[in-house]
Amino acid sequence: MLRIPPTRVLTAFLEKEGFLRAFARRFFRDDDLVDDLCQETITRALEAERSRVIDSPDAFLFGIARNIVRKQLDVRSRSLVDFLDDFAPDEVDSGAPDIEQTLDDRARMMRFAESVLKLPPQCQRVFIMKRVYGYSHGEISAKLGISISTIEKHAATAMKRCLDDLESDAGADLSIVTDLATRRGSK
Repeated sequence: MLRIPPTRVLTAFLEKEGFLRAFARRFFRDDDLVDDLCQETITRALEAERSRVIDSPDAFLFGIARNIVRKQLDVRSRSLVDFLDDFAPDEVDSGAPDIEQTLDDRARMMRFAESVLKLPPQCQRVFIMKRVYGYSHGEISAKLGISISTIEKHAATAMKRCLDDLESDAGADLSIVTDLATRRGSK
């Protein structure tokens, strides 16, 4: 049987896999996603090694992992902003689109989305699951593996931080936050 020796990149990956997983877990708690990120990292690294010599395999692996994490975070933040943009009204009561009102609504929504994105990761997940997707405390607890009291604390903290952040913005209109709270209620 022909045995092929491991490459420098593969050896580095096997030695640093734990560190790569810990790095990915700083951003994502889902073990399946962490597995996917590690698999994507080694796949890209091995493909690159076929066409060139990798002088520093450790740094190369972490650079690839960083890029994959950035891309995943970017995709997730864009999908949140796109979802939140759906709350902006499409037309004014008169039937004729009022550009000024539409721009104002979008600016308020963007300020709110920026406030949500500033939340700590776990707090952000709970807030989005509860207020945007309408999950109950029990559903959130089952999906994230945290207690209901922790969910309640995260939801309250998220709402308070968003309100504080928006209030610090001079003249900010907080109606978007109160609209969201009213639409979803406290489940």
